[in-house]
Parts: sequence; structure tokens; C-alpha cells
Amino acid sequence: MRLITKITLAVVTLLIACLPAAAQKKTASYNFSRAYEEIQNGNLDTGLEYLKKEVEDNPRHGFAHLMIATIYMEKSEYGNARNATEDALRHLSNKDKSGLAKAHLLRGQLLAIERDTTEALSEMTKAAKLDPNNEDVYNQRAQIYFEQRRYDESDADYTKLNELNPGDGMGRMGLGRNAYMRNRFDQAIEQYNRVIDLNPDYSSGYSFRAEALLAKHEYIKAMDDVYKALEIDTDDKAYRLMFKLSDEQLPVVIAKLKAMSVKHPNSGEYEYYTGLVYSRKRMYKEADDALERSFDIEPHSFLLVNLADNYAELGDYAKALSYIDRAIEMTPDSDADLIGKRADILGESGDIDGAIRQWGEYIALRPDYYGGYYRRGFFEDNSGRTEEALKDYEMAVTLEPEYYYAYLGKGDMLLKLGRKDEALAAYRKVVELDTVPNNSSCAMYALLVLGRDKEAVAFMDSVLARDSTYPGNYYDAACFSCRRGDTAKALDYLRKAFERGFRRYAHARLDDDLAELHRMPEFEQLVTKYETETAKAAEDKDEGKASSSATVQTTVEIPYTPTNGMVEVECSINNLPLNFIFDTGACIVSLSMVEANFMMKNGYLKQSDVIGSDNFYDASGNISEDTVINLRQINFGGLKLENVRASVVRNQKAPLLLGQSVLGRLGRIEIDNQNKKLIIRSTH
Repeated sequence: MRLITKITLAVVTLLIACLPAAAQKKTASYNFSRAYEEIQNGNLDTGLEYLKKEVEDNPRHGFAHLMIATIYMEKSEYGNARNATEDALRHLSNKDKSGLAKAHLLRGQLLAIERDTTEALSEMTKAAKLDPNNEDVYNQRAQIYFEQRRYDESDADYTKLNELNPGDGMGRMGLGRNAYMRNRFDQAIEQYNRVIDLNPDYSSGYSFRAEALLAKHEYIKAMDDVYKALEIDTDDKAYRLMFKLSDEQLPVVIAKLKAMSVKHPNSGEYEYYTGLVYSRKRMYKEADDALERSFDIEPHSFLLVNLADNYAELGDYAKALSYIDRAIEMTPDSDADLIGKRADILGESGDIDGAIRQWGEYIALRPDYYGGYYRRGFFEDNSGRTEEALKDYEMAVTLEPEYYYAYLGKGDMLLKLGRKDEALAAYRKVVELDTVPNNSSCAMYALLVLGRDKEAVAFMDSVLARDSTYPGNYYDAACFSCRRGDTAKALDYLRKAFERGFRRYAHARLDDDLAELHRMPEFEQLVTKYETETAKAAEDKDEGKASSSATVQTTVEIPYTPTNGMVEVECSINNLPLNFIFDTGACIVSLSMVEANFMMKNGYLKQSDVIGSDNFYDASGNISEDTVINLRQINFGGLKLENVRASVVRNQKAPLLLGQSVLGRLGRIEIDNQNKKLIIRSTH
């Protein structure tokens, strides 16, 4: 359980606490008894239907109303939850102090969601008076006090929580967090120490302590806590702190990640983190090497996406395109995000028509998302298709009225079409929405067109001052200066953008913001210089990885059997003949506990093959935990794979499943449904 929780999470505890007391009533009706049974089995929707029938027959059943409110809360249907809570408070007996306390707490939670914290606190105080031993009341009220920076009152509630349940640690976590917010780091660490002493497998104890240690500049200790938290359950706070640490202690962070990779040789997780840390520092060669190592251990499509992003940042769009195409091949269904990324890579490589077509495919998959229209409009804009771009920008602002970049594009298109008054209205909207200078700002352009030159210059300067390392800011400064007619300054800013790693050469050549520079020979000389250097660097990188032997493409055809709509193929694991389900949508290799136990008892698995419980990530980059084993050899259709990491599934009936972590090592997979064959094309 996390310290900082959404208010709605408390309803699960409330539901569990409510049900047993109600179920013990001898006069429980059929509907109420069935509701209790269904909820116990996790069928909330079915339980809700029985509860609705109960209150139809017995509208004064306050406890049934309270349970309905609780279920609606869990389903995030807050309006229904509020109505049911009011019904519960009207009909609960005054003698039922525990039920009334829960109802007032629920009303308080709903008021907090409505941002009426004054009334929310009042309701929670009523709940505390009715049921002074209700831990959830103090936890929820302490959180509101914390958010209001009323730390003394929050401390009082966490202290009470600690008295009620000293072994849980939640009270001490709250006290530690409050101390941290007051810059009392030693006090915070003391509280977290006690939490860890009582709950050594609670990841948040380590990640929150790491935050306090980092504030004291005790980097090594903080780093140890970060990686301990990540080992336990890939704690979100620890994940964020890892990147904060890398900004100040990069060599030590990398050394620690290497040590974790050695400690967990069958997990690609820490090589993945290494790649992300290097990418953040714009050290793309090192990042790519780490991501490739992670892919070699556990091939997943999102690793290929990261590699594509890095090569795009390096300006190697051909390589970026090859990686995104491989990611698409590993994804069984059309993935809009991958298609959108491919569209951008095409556009940045100079294939504007291809980008526009690809964004059209994206929009077909996600017609209600503004981003697809904006990006298609962007490429239409930069290829002179003004009317088409205007339509897409207008659709973008219709779907997302606060996306200021779309208003800027709309304004530019309207201005080109001579619709000045409408254009100025769009520019004013940009200024209204984009108020804080940052790496994604564009208000300086709008201010310039609106005739507010001094404000525009000040805004642009603020963007640069905020982040003087980001190359995109210097490119924006080049475009801004060119719009102002200062081509000398524009050329200088463009040079600085390239020096800092801006590699969008095709875009620079097409961008109408740089129209005045396009007429200058110095512009083409500058772009060609850096473009050539980028191409040479890419060649050198490829040479370093090139094999001395020529590549050979192999095609293997493997017959399969259709089974319940799935593809079943014969194989052997460590020489044991088995059948597996070929699943392009899965990311792991998994087998049931029955199969694993049989293999262990009959010598097909050794004790050394059992890795234990380890973390692995799915196609979304999320981490889960299960028993992990090493399959020394998988053989099917004459293809052999060695040292394949697999998860043992607790479900006794689960089939042997081969997912992306195997498929990605084979090559391109095709399914010939007509001839019932798998076709695997590999290059080696």
C-alpha cells in the first residue's frame, strides 16, 4: 500500500469492514444474502444489482444503501455514490455508530473529490467521534491536512493511526513525509528507519528514505535505497528518483545499475534502466548499447521503440524506421501509438507524403484524439497544404480546446488565407493558454504577430534561460528570430541548436518559419555540414557493430494445429516433447506449475535453473513478479534457442505459452492460415 493514495482506495477497506457485520443478521433477505455472496466472490456488479433489488423491496435498509454507495465509489461513479450515501445517512440507525461513521467518512471522501475540503474535514471529524478506532478516518483526514500544509494536524492524525496500528507503519510513513516537507530530514529518516525495521519488504519505506537522503546529498545511501525499492516491486517513486540521482551522480548510478545487472543476469530490467538514464543525458550511443543488451535478454517491442526514439534523436531516420517497423511486427494488432511514431519518423526523414498518409491511418484508429489531427496538420502546414492543415488544426482544438500549439497552427493558416481577424483571435488564445515559458512553449510567436514585440522577446529569452541545454529551444529561437527578420541571429541560434544535438535537418529545410534563411547559401552550408557529420557518426557506429561475416537470411516453415482459436505448435524444452501456444500478444514465456513440477521431478529442470522470484516487464513496460526459471534450450521446427527466461504460472491449467521474449529472438513471424504454417524469417 502506498502512503499517498487516491481517496477512492479506502472504499475497499470500507466494503470489507461493512459486509461481515451485515451478513450476520439473521433476518437477511434473499437479495441481501446474494449480494453479500457475490461481493465476497469479487463480483461487484452482480452484487450491486442484488442490492438495488433489496432497496426496492426495503427502501429503509440503510446498510444496503451504504454498500451501494461503497460499490459506486469503487467504480468511480461519484454522483451515484453521493446519492446512495445520503440515502444511507437518512436510514441508518442512530445506534449503528460504526455504520454511520463509515457513511460520514464516505461523504467526506466525496466532498474532497468535489474540492470542498472544509466540509470534507467536518464529515471526517464526525466519523472520528462516532468511531474513534477507525484507522481509515485518520489516514484520510491526515492526507487532506497534508495537502493543505497543515502539518501539525496531519501529525496528530498519523500519531493516532500509529497508536491504533503500530505494526502497519502507515502512521510513521505519514510522520516521515510531514517531517520531510518541513526540511526535517533526519526526523523523516528516523521514521522511515522504523518502518523498514518492521516491514523490510515494504518498498515505499526505502524510496521515501532515499528521497530524504538525497536531500541531504547522501547519494550512495540514497542510491542503495532506490535500487532496493526497485528490487522489491519497481516502486514508482524510486523510479523517478533514479533519474534525479543520475543528474548529479551519473557515473555512480551507472556503476550501480551494472552491479544490479550482474546480480540479476536473467533480467533485462536494469539494462533497460541504464538505457533510459543515458537517453535522458542525451548519451545515445551508450543508451543504445544498454537497450540492445536488454533486448538480447528479454526482447520486447517497447525496447525497440526506445531504440527508434534514440536513432531519431541522432538523425539516423533509416535506422529509427527499421526499429519501429520491428516493433510493429512484434505487435499483433494495429497499435496507433506505433503508427504515429512511424509517421513522425517518416516526416522527419523528409517523406512528408508518407507521414501524412500514416497519420491518416493513425486517425482512423483513434478518431477522437486531437494529437493525430495536429500532427497531420503540422506536416500539411509545412508542405503548403494550407486548407487541409487548417481543417486538421481546427479539429485538434475542437477535441482539445486547451492545446495552444494547434491554435498557433490555426492562426498561421488563417493568416496565409487572408482571414486576419480570425487569425488574431487564434493567436490571442495561444497567449491566454501558454503563460509559463517552457520547452514546449509557443506564445512568443503569437505575441510577435499580435505586435507585442518586447513581450515576445522576453518570453523567448525566458524559455532559453529556463533550459539552456535543450536543443529544441535554440531551434525555436532561430525560428523566432527569423520571423522577426533578424536572419543573422537566426542562423547563429540554428548553429547552436545543431551543436547541442538538433538533428531534424529535413524539417529545417521545409519549415516556413525559416523561409528567409532558406534563401541564404550560409543556411544550406550549415545544414549540410552537420548532416554530413551525423551521417559519418552513424556509419562509424554501424562499423563498430558490423560482423565480419556476410548476413544470411533463413526461412523456416513450421506446421501448426488450430486449437480453440489459437495456434499450437510442437516443441521440446530441455529435450522434453511438449506443445506450446504461439501467442504474438504475450510478452513472456510461461508454463503451469504442473509442467514445472513434472520437469523438476524427472530431471528436465535442475535446481540451478530456478532463478526465484524476479521482476519482469510486460509490453506496456509494467513490472510484475512471479517465480522465474531458466529454460536451457527450446527447440521447434529445427530452431534452437538457449537460456530462455520463463515464468511459472500458478494456474494449474495454464498452457505452455511462448510470447515476445522468444519470438523477438527468432526474426519476423508470419502466420499462413491457409496452409496452417508459421513462417519465420531470420537474418544472421
